Amino acid sequence: MLWFDTHLHVDPDDDFDAMTAAARAVGVGGFFVQGTSLDDCEATAALADPAQGVYAAVGLHPHVASSFDGMSLFRDLLERPGVAAVGEIGLDYHYNFSPPERQREVFAVFLELASELGKPAVIHCRDAYADCRQLVEDCLRPGTPFIIHSFTGTPDEAEEWLAMGAVLSMNGMVTFNKAVNIRESLAAIPVERLLLETDSPYLAPMPWRGRRNCPAYLPLIGQRVASEKGMTTEELAAATTANACRILNVEMPSVVF
Repeated sequence: MLWFDTHLHVDPDDDFDAMTAAARAVGVGGFFVQGTSLDDCEATAALADPAQGVYAAVGLHPHVASSFDGMSLFRDLLERPGVAAVGEIGLDYHYNFSPPERQREVFAVFLELASELGKPAVIHCRDAYADCRQLVEDCLRPGTPFIIHSFTGTPDEAEEWLAMGAVLSMNGMVTFNKAVNIRESLAAIPVERLLLETDSPYLAPMPWRGRRNCPAYLPLIGQRVASEKGMTTEELAAATTANACRILNVEMPSVVF
């Protein structure tokens, strides 16, 4: 089996080589690292190494939308090999660390950038479904790939995103006892529109909930999703890895261990 972790974050003091080595030891061969701020996008882009199955996205997380001062940095980074997408971008009305109006403005310009470049958009949507959906409809060119990362909505919302062309990504929350809505939503998601992620270092799956997450835990998420979908883990790993390569327009290296 070969898994692809389609959403993780790397802190400055992380040992990324050790992190990926531990993950490869349990069958995780693809890594999609997310940039979220002016401070970390340069470092995130520098991690991209297609020969090792490591890819990056760069963008501004809605928490720091107020820091936006232009696209030049992001345009430059998106020209680098292995920088495969625009993200992590979106809306988060749960905390409102940046004013909602500013979040919407910045989200819109990043969606337009993804449309212009033909790069996938990696979208964060928390407590902002209606506005997020409307901006995607208004600002993302039809046919531009987009990922709803860390999907936590209802089955109806899953179906509405799918109708717009989304790929939906599941993480460790699918293993949480109270996350019934997430597991119910899996029934609405065709396997060819499904991705897996850890969102590490956050949201570690059971039985590691409450501890620091890491890409090596991705197979635990995959095992639960496979069970819910009535698939073998081998079938799910193959399908979701193929999905990741397709939507990111990348290839899994033949030797990653």
